[in-house]
Amino acid sequence: MSTTGGPGRRVAVVGAGVSGLALATFLARDGWHVTVLERTPDLGPVGAGILLQHLGQQVAHRLGIGEALRALSAPVRRVDGATTSGMTTMSFAYADGVPGAMGWGVHRGDLFTLLHEAAVDAGAVVVPRCEVVGLRRSGTGWSVEAADGVVHGPFDLVVGADGAGSRVRALAFEPRTDRRYGWGAVWAIVPDPEHLAGDALVQRWRDTRTTLGLLPTGRDRVSIFWSVRAREADAVVAAGPAAFVDRVAPLAGRFAPLVERVADVGLLPARYRDVVVGSPVGDRVVLVGDAAHAMSPQLGIGASMGLADAWSLAWALREHRDVGAALAAHADLRRRHVTAYRWLSMLLTPVFQSGLVPIGPPRDAALAVACRTGFVRRQAVSLLMGTRLLPRGTWSLPG
Repeated sequence: MSTTGGPGRRVAVVGAGVSGLALATFLARDGWHVTVLERTPDLGPVGAGILLQHLGQQVAHRLGIGEALRALSAPVRRVDGATTSGMTTMSFAYADGVPGAMGWGVHRGDLFTLLHEAAVDAGAVVVPRCEVVGLRRSGTGWSVEAADGVVHGPFDLVVGADGAGSRVRALAFEPRTDRRYGWGAVWAIVPDPEHLAGDALVQRWRDTRTTLGLLPTGRDRVSIFWSVRAREADAVVAAGPAAFVDRVAPLAGRFAPLVERVADVGLLPARYRDVVVGSPVGDRVVLVGDAAHAMSPQLGIGASMGLADAWSLAWALREHRDVGAALAAHADLRRRHVTAYRWLSMLLTPVFQSGLVPIGPPRDAALAVACRTGFVRRQAVSLLMGTRLLPRGTWSLPG
């Protein structure tokens, strides 16, 4: 049994996540026959809140969902970092770098709904319950084999947008690095009708092993994150929310009432991967989002990077009729930007989430002094907004 996309340029987007649905929308609007293959049986959001940075906001506007998403999101104007003992360590506002700038605290469900509607309205066909198990050469393109025996295609292009554990990456690429982080988190989304978290991304540290994060998420909600070793995440969840509250609330200060609400909603584990591919493009196959460059969530940039990939690839395919030339242009366009954030993630993550406990006190002292200077605050905002290059410069969307 087989399915085809009909005449014209045909693309299979594997994965109905943020980058996959965004790309499907752009390509369908450009006249591609788009088939989105998603392994889960029930399409819907999975995961905690997202901090959508300026870069991702720009893509949302180009998708036509920016104003609707902003209306559903919480404005995040500040970073409020301190030790659990009360020492202010990292305190700055987005406006310290760019007047009027802010992050959006997005509920993943709201983002998914808007992206899914945009993709379907553009003409993309979304196929649930489709677990990809193979790629088969089909003339100059590919056919996609599913676990239920259906062969989808042939396609002129296959896009792996299937996340950090990408099946497309495993089938068509040989990554330089593909490993689990030793550290993860447990998380919950709790109601916050009083807006106790205000307009800040809140972080509280005791040492490099102990981090509490709170992110305003959509309307009257807050995402709570607690850093744990990846191998301990299931045990923390199994111990129950009451045990979590007893352990964490005493460290939360004035945010303890929010932590206490975890007892009513429960916890879920989150694990992360470190993925590096030599190039995200192959012969008529390409990776986007976490499938191409999964990294630590410390910088809060993952969704924005995935959206930037979607716009970059769509733009390249619009500019170059030849698929191979378009993929090469996309890879060249994204290389420096992705490399910059990969290095920043590698350098900063151990400082905030690791077993290197002795670096905690000097970290806190250094941040407390550095964040008093305008230069450091401006650099921090530039990093958060998702536009940094190394050693200098900024990256912007093409077109």
